[in-house]
Amino acid sequence: MAQPSDRPAGGKEVDRIPGTIACLDTANLPATLISTVGSHCEVWQQAGRIRRGGGQEPLDLVIKKFRQPCGFREARVYAREYRTLREALGEIIPATRFVHTEVDGEPSVVVIARTHTPWFNLANPGNEEEAVPLLRRLGRARDQLRRFIAAARGWHGDRDPRVIDLFGVDNLVLDRGYQLRYLDSFGVFFHESLLHLLAEVDEELKYKIDLSLRRLDYLEYLLSESGG
Repeated sequence: MAQPSDRPAGGKEVDRIPGTIACLDTANLPATLISTVGSHCEVWQQAGRIRRGGGQEPLDLVIKKFRQPCGFREARVYAREYRTLREALGEIIPATRFVHTEVDGEPSVVVIARTHTPWFNLANPGNEEEAVPLLRRLGRARDQLRRFIAAARGWHGDRDPRVIDLFGVDNLVLDRGYQLRYLDSFGVFFHESLLHLLAEVDEELKYKIDLSLRRLDYLEYLLSESGG
């Protein structure tokens, strides 16, 4: 049976994911906390080696631990929306496994995916001065961005308009291989129909939708300015 080494490839001691995840041996799984800013989850990276058949193999995974209890139906919605992204955008969306399991004794969900380390936040207008010349040099990234924008506009134009979440920090990035990656996993769409579900407009949701659409406009501007 494969067993994780106590040290990642660089030889540095790391932590463990606190609490319990029924589908993972967290007590014996070296992991480093890499993000707590997401509204749905905290993100851990398991970057090291596993012992297998007398040797060692590299292992580099992201484990996203949902913050709250989550029923099976809700977890299935998250997985279905993510699958919509994956089917439309291919390699831009990391291959990911959603697992409905017990987390700290409660039904919840975790995501396990291959690691794509963010290198450049493309959706941040503060990076425009660097983004335009960068995209001019990266033809494949421009093609990926064009595909992303077309899909996002299509979803927003549906009968039930959906806005892809560009509110989250580092949701749309270039990774270290200069490839475009969308790294969000939970609640990847904002549904405009929910704005008027109650008597008063949900101002927080409206803000997230408006900001995501402004950033989508900005991405179109980047594509145009970079020769896309």
